[in-house]
Amino acid sequence: MSFDERYLKGIEHFNRREFYDAHEVWEDLWNHELGEPHGFIQGLIQFATALHHFEAHNLKGTKLLYEAGMELLKPYGDVYWGLPVRKLLTDMAACVEKILPYKQADLPGRYHPGKENFPVQIDPSLIPKIKLIQE
Repeated sequence: MSFDERYLKGIEHFNRREFYDAHEVWEDLWNHELGEPHGFIQGLIQFATALHHFEAHNLKGTKLLYEAGMELLKPYGDVYWGLPVRKLLTDMAACVEKILPYKQADLPGRYHPGKENFPVQIDPSLIPKIKLIQE
């Protein structure tokens, strides 16, 4: 199966931890894609943005966008567009699991002083990579 270059470019950015760039490329694709793939691409955008917020120590934004991405991607089964969706969901859950027990209001946001010293952080080594597979 051949994929849109924007989809593949977004994956490259994501895997290099260039989450803002992944978001931008996928958003361009999302604006042109209709039907079933629309929610899939939106879920990828949410995950990229969640990780972008994580790197900025905005755990409030991380959790909010992680949860939105989970809801969007769950219906896409094990593999969609060559992407192992279930694996990505599992990997993202492992990445953010330490902040999930916290209420949204208790997490540091973008402008929270001392956010780098919040007692719970995401382990950067758990940030997922995306590897496409043959369907």
